[in-house]
Amino acid sequence: MFSKRIFIPVVTLLLIGASVTYLFSKREPRKQEAPEITTTTPTATPIKMLTWIDEAGFSFKYPEGTSIDYHPDDKKNYANITLVFPSNKTAQIIMTDNTNKNLDAWAGENSALDTTLDGRPAKKIFKDGQEIIACIDNDVLVTIAGNDASDIIKSWTFIYPTPTIIAKSTNTDNDTGSILEEY
Repeated sequence: MFSKRIFIPVVTLLLIGASVTYLFSKREPRKQEAPEITTTTPTATPIKMLTWIDEAGFSFKYPEGTSIDYHPDDKKNYANITLVFPSNKTAQIIMTDNTNKNLDAWAGENSALDTTLDGRPAKKIFKDGQEIIACIDNDVLVTIAGNDASDIIKSWTFIYPTPTIIAKSTNTDNDTGSILEEY
């Protein structure tokens, strides 16, 4: 009998507990809003590009912070410029008299790709881990070599000197006319 006295209340409590648990689980669950997670993605800072204008007749853009050695002691070439970019990659620009019959002769045994430099025909080769592009402009061979010279090549512009305008005006009424010259 003792066991019935303990057994009945224990079973009753278990049934009540199970019923309460069942009723709470069947209720409409509360929607828990997930906390909004904000992730910040870094935005690339645009690199400021500067323009190099050379008296040899060309210009190009290069990233700010680039070290430039224009080799003022070089008397053989029209231009000889070494650029060291902020990434420590380098580029070399050389303008010299053309001694090749054509761009195919310049490329020699190297496998060359046809391309352009400021709208002019050019050849591109890959040698010693560098991209080298060459163009012949007015019997001048232009070569741009480097690991990362794409910005230079895209922004390259040939600049030709503009002829000087000389205007002369004379007064035919008398000899005290003036002559105007513009340079």
